[in-house]
Amino acid sequence: MAPKLECCALCHAETDVTEETPSYERKNYIDSAGQLCPDCYSFIAANKEWHNLL
Repeated sequence: MAPKLECCALCHAETDVTEETPSYERKNYIDSAGQLCPDCYSFIAANKEWHNLL
């Protein structure tokens, strides 16, 4: 059986990240918010001060 994919915490779109992927290896992941799709991540994170620290 194929690994289950995570859904975006905001729009619920399926991402390309499996549930087994550790958080430190994930793209578009925000601690305490969860996994985001690339569109939601760039919409939310692109203009935030902390984003420049990543």
